[in-house]
Amino acid sequence: MMGTILTRCEEHGVRMTNQRRVIASVLEQSDDHPDVEELYARVSREDSSISIATVYRTVKLFEEAGILD
Repeated sequence: MMGTILTRCEEHGVRMTNQRRVIASVLEQSDDHPDVEELYARVSREDSSISIATVYRTVKLFEEAGILD
């Protein structure tokens, strides 16, 4: 299912950095709808260099591009 977010990003011209890929992967693996705080906690376990500000910016970018609802 990871391909879904990556495909949508490509379709919308969103450049996928390594950090965005990690965030997208965590979102794809989620069975629930985590808020940004919970998403950050999960992302931090994958890559501790990702800040909460990066998670907020990425979620906003994905929402504005129509990738997330």
